[in-house]
Formats: sequence, structure tokens, C-alpha cells
Amino acid sequence: MKFGTDGFRGPTDKEITPEFCLNLGFHTGKIIASKEYDSVIIGKDTRVSGYMLESALQAGFISAGIDVKLAGPIPTPAVSFLTATYPGQFGVVISASHNPYEDNGIKFFNRYGRKISEDLERLIESNLEGKIKPVSADKLGKAFRIDSAGGRYIEYCKSTLRGKYSLKNTTILVDGANGANYKITPTLLEELGAKVIRVNCDPDGFNINNKSAVLDEARFKEYAEQYSYDFCAAVDGDGDRLVLSNSKGEVFSGDDLLYLLAIFNRQKGLEGSKAVVGTEMTNQGVEEALQRKGVDLLRANVGDKYISRMLVEENLLVGAESSGHIIQRNFSESGDANIALLQSLLALEVLQTEFEKIKGEIEYYPYILESFRLNDIGKVDENSFKEFLEKTKKENANTRISVRKSGTEPLVRVMVESKSGNVKNILDDIKENLV
Repeated sequence: MKFGTDGFRGPTDKEITPEFCLNLGFHTGKIIASKEYDSVIIGKDTRVSGYMLESALQAGFISAGIDVKLAGPIPTPAVSFLTATYPGQFGVVISASHNPYEDNGIKFFNRYGRKISEDLERLIESNLEGKIKPVSADKLGKAFRIDSAGGRYIEYCKSTLRGKYSLKNTTILVDGANGANYKITPTLLEELGAKVIRVNCDPDGFNINNKSAVLDEARFKEYAEQYSYDFCAAVDGDGDRLVLSNSKGEVFSGDDLLYLLAIFNRQKGLEGSKAVVGTEMTNQGVEEALQRKGVDLLRANVGDKYISRMLVEENLLVGAESSGHIIQRNFSESGDANIALLQSLLALEVLQTEFEKIKGEIEYYPYILESFRLNDIGKVDENSFKEFLEKTKKENANTRISVRKSGTEPLVRVMVESKSGNVKNILDDIKENLV
């Protein structure tokens, strides 16, 4: 099995099985032990399969001589934060993010709280076929439970405001996707003075991401009709992705938040704020709006791990995906929905502006993004399709076209963006050729 754009991911009855996790834990444990790691922190989302896979991973790491610290259900960025508090720790998250409950996944963080390197991914993959040979009994690892993990993370999120911002007299609807942030995000906001309306904050192991606004943005309008609030914050199942709306249900994407945080940091004159990192999916209108503010946009491959690597390489602060993964390296090395929420609200206050005005400064190019399943997903890699796609791009020179296989689901994602606007016909031609 190979790493995708966000670790390993798949159905728990076929791919991400207890046997696979036992094997993965052991061989990863042996590798990281040789790199001066002595323990792992394991966090998980709220899927029912998390209990099963957590036990298998725990056994694998312990049999390799690695101590295991169990943090329970906490968001991915909390594992990133906790991992970086001690240099001998390795981070493990059991989650399939926005996928349905039948799926689960495993992703890893290094001692700095960043997604692991491609070299380490390849090394782990190459060892997965080996046999499990536990260390001698006197060298086995031990297991501990970290009861304070959620509280420690909440306090850290609050500290990023430096005591400069209160949410008193602010009402925020939180759509927790019945995932890892179901308790943490509401508690964080309430401790900062907000009144919180909870939606999808009652996980049962099976309802993660079910009817959540992150996956169905039409729900923001529904919430605006049903409730009265100032902002709506929607997070995904593992809590590293944020989509915001105002009281009218108007949505502010990762592109909007990237622009807001970029000009906020630029105004403060922070080192590393002269450029930000997006992806090939970041709208060209955002790049042009940033340029008018004196900020360059660099583009990484799709996937927050690629954004993270480019941020480190270029010594920059902020990067984001259009879907809402937002990394702010002055606070966290991981996409963090909670910190992105707090910093975005702080930026609005300091800049004395509103989301509607920020969005109005960006002249978005018309675009269309569609994901669909293929009976043979390998067709994307066939020469005949590559030749067709290259011909299509040449015939539409002022159009940005992206066709890629999802790294997290068996889907093909197609994005077409053009100032001239003829995006649907191009998309239809691509689909017809593939299907």
C-alpha cells in the first residue's frame, strides 16, 4: 500500500484493517527508533473503527520498543502541536478526514509537528512486506493515556491571540461534522466569551461528516434561515479544515481566508509575509488581488503536506488550500481549523473590515470544480488522454485546467478556470473523453 496525499486511507474491512495497522505500527516503530524517536502520540477522530485501529497500532509500536501515548479523540492539529512539545515524539492520527465513517486512515507527523518527508514515506512503504519480530520483553514499549490533551490544545489556541481579542457579544454557529472538534471548538469559543450554537456536535461513531456544511455548502444558507448568529464555522471530521460564512450564509473559502491572513501579516510587517503558498487550485483572481497588496503567491501541488514543505523551503508563514486547509507557521505546522478561525476573526477586527469587503477585493475568475468516479481511474494516466488534455490546454491558452486523481478517495477531480468564462464546455469535453 502506498501513501496518498494525506497518509494511508481506505475502507476498514479491506485496506485499513487491524492486520495492516499492526504491521504499519511495528515497521514504522523500528524505523523511527533508528532516528532517535522513543515514543508516539496517537490521536483519532470519532469513527467507530478508531478503537479497533488504535489498539492494533498500539500493539505494533510497542512490539517495536516504542512507548505509546494515547490522546483519544482530538483534532489532527492537536496531535501536531503535542508532538512538537518533545523532540523524541512521533505523531500518529487515525482519521479519514472528510470520508464517510466506513473509511479510516493513518497519517504521521515528525518531531516538528509537520507531515513526514517523502523519503520517510518511501522507507516505510518499502518495509511493510517484512515480518513482525517483536523486541525482547525487556525492551518492549509501554502505553500511557494523556487525559489533558484536549485542554492543553485549547489553551494553546487561546494563547495565539495574546490576550488581544474577546468574542463577548458574538454568536457563532459551530458545525462540528460530528468529528474530532465536536467538543473542542465550542469549548474554545465559549471560553473566549462567545455564545455558541452547536450543530453536528453529537458523534455516535457512524455520523462523522454526515450532513456537514464543509461537504455541502448549501447548508450555510439553511443555517442562516434557521438560526441567528454572527458567524458560522464549519470544520471537517479531523478538524484541520475550516469553511466560514457570515450571518447571511455567504461562504468564505480557503482562498478568501488566505487573502485575509496574507494582508493581515503584511500589514504587521512579519518576516515571511512577502509571499504565501497556495496550490494549482487557488483562483487566479486571488493571485492578482495579492499582487496588488505586494504579496506574491507560490503554488504547490494539491495537499497540505506539499504546502507545508514549500512554506518551510521558502521560509514563509501562511499557506492554504481552497478547500480550507490553512497553515500558519507562526502558530502551527499543521492545517488548523481552530487557529485559522481565531486569527481570521482577529484580522477582521484589527483591519477594521468585514468578510464581504475582503471578498469584494478579489475578482474571481469563473471556474468549475467537479469530482466524479471512473470505472477505470487509470485512464487519467493513459497516453491517449494525456495527449487530449495537452491539446485542450493549447486550444484554450488563457484557461487553467487541472485533472488529477484524488489522493484520498477513488475519484477524479477536474478544475477549469477562465476569465473568458467558457468553463463548462471544456469540463464536459474532458468528462466525455474520460467516461
